[in-house]
Amino acid sequence: MKSEYEEILARRITPDTTVPQHDFLFRWGDRPCFARGELVALTGKAKSGKTFVCSILMALGVRPQLMGLSRLRGEMLRVVWIDTEQSEDSTHEILCHRIGSLIGQAIPEEQYYVYNLRRDNWQDRLHWAEMCIVQHKPDLVIFDGIRDVVGDINNYTEAQTVLDKLLSLASWSRACIVCVLHQNKALEDKTLRGALGTELQNKSYETYECQKDLDTRLFTLKQTATRKYDIGAKLEFTVNADGLPILEQRARNQDPRQNAYSLYASQIHAQEIIPKVFGSLTSMRAYDFKQKAMRCFPEVNCETAYRELLRQAYQMELIDKRKINDNETYYDLRSTSEKGQGEEMPSLF
Repeated sequence: MKSEYEEILARRITPDTTVPQHDFLFRWGDRPCFARGELVALTGKAKSGKTFVCSILMALGVRPQLMGLSRLRGEMLRVVWIDTEQSEDSTHEILCHRIGSLIGQAIPEEQYYVYNLRRDNWQDRLHWAEMCIVQHKPDLVIFDGIRDVVGDINNYTEAQTVLDKLLSLASWSRACIVCVLHQNKALEDKTLRGALGTELQNKSYETYECQKDLDTRLFTLKQTATRKYDIGAKLEFTVNADGLPILEQRARNQDPRQNAYSLYASQIHAQEIIPKVFGSLTSMRAYDFKQKAMRCFPEVNCETAYRELLRQAYQMELIDKRKINDNETYYDLRSTSEKGQGEEMPSLF
């Protein structure tokens, strides 16, 4: 049995110590990424494309190249996916339809080990995840999401226990463990949620952020932190009619929002929509007007579309804007007699 002195000597690092170099799973452009034996944080707001990115990473276990990323070694990767958030039906659909379509073949069961732990208590999920990693000795682990293995996301003791366990598992298995965790809910706050997010940010080798533009339906993945290789590139993709991510193709420096404005301008006809929003009313609170327009008319389903509706309404003199007590904003429906003389304006009715 080793003495405590021998134990601590085994942990000493000197200039002559032989240590294994980092081994990376993927390459993005000319930069290696997703290191074995490390934790990688994948974060973003709710519905920002995190599971799409996870699907791309998992598909790279079989496909050598996909969406601008490539696998560094020739042999296929063994992948474990721990899903704590979605229903079993959703997990199965993503595995068979999305990942299967991305790799272009039937799912090879010897490469993919997928477990849905949503039914389990939070106290048991980390244990089951550990068993999956020990059993299958994967190259890549997708842990979606680690918030579901703690009772209190703001408890620093729980957070440290979970992250220490995952770091230990990553070191032992030489797997890259991708930990998915939401950002805080406030739109301007991009920090990872709670004490768990703080610990994950501190202990991750890399951090990647997913974003979704609600106007253009454009998803973006970018690296926001790394211990070694900075990646300046962004992965931009949309989702096609089959629910699969596809690379966004556009001219250099072209603003996708400009395309969105052009699209909505051709779809929105304010002279038809405005009277229907007001109904029998002649005045509406701005908040209520916006909520009804976006709820009742599919073509007015995002901020860009709503601004286009207002632009047309002002240009055609369909509405007036006023404030009460310098606080509450109202829109008033204009009658045809109130419009400028000599102008041919479209009829409201």
